[in-house]
Amino acid sequence: MSLSVVVHPRFGDAARVASDEQRRPQLVADIGTGGEVSIQVDDEPGSTELAARFARSLAAAALRFAQMCEETIPGPAVRGEVSTAASDW
Repeated sequence: MSLSVVVHPRFGDAARVASDEQRRPQLVADIGTGGEVSIQVDDEPGSTELAARFARSLAAAALRFAQMCEETIPGPAVRGEVSTAASDW
């Protein structure tokens, strides 16, 4: 299965951690008006461990992406701050 999703972040877009009805963790990206990408844990053996490994890899890549973006901002900029709240945008 091939899936390609392109997101151009806009004000109001945010990432958050939630849980489902069974208290399993979810990583959620709220995108645009009503758009959502969710990474979830299922009931397959090893799913939680794989999700944790994937989340760490995603986090490392996201930090590097933020650094690369900040390097292209002209002039002085506030760097290194992390906010996942939509209200902070």
